[in-house]
Amino acid sequence: MRSRPEEHWKDHSVTARDLVSDSEIYITFSCLGCRMIREANLWRIGARLADDPLQRLRFKCSICGVYAEEVRVQRRQSMASEPLLRIKLNPACWDDGHRAAQVQALAKAEKAWAAKGRR
Repeated sequence: MRSRPEEHWKDHSVTARDLVSDSEIYITFSCLGCRMIREANLWRIGARLADDPLQRLRFKCSICGVYAEEVRVQRRQSMASEPLLRIKLNPACWDDGHRAAQVQALAKAEKAWAAKGRR
């Protein structure tokens, strides 16, 4: 399957294969646990899941373990970036084990933030 032109990208169907064709395109997600913006590696995603819609994937913060709820597709332009798409995630493989892991990771992150606030 070949990558589609940018005008055909839709939030429900854009894939890693579509995005890696342009080196200025990148994806980010806001981590609710760390409260930071994280960037995901499109080449790593595309190596295994090139033709799967990004909307159906799970993105997990490597620091705190919280799963993202939304991904943003952007284009780098010198010092700024141009927003292209906001993708509300709807993972295909979301079961009770992942929901429990999400609740546990959020609770742990909340405790860490509360401890930082006391210092």
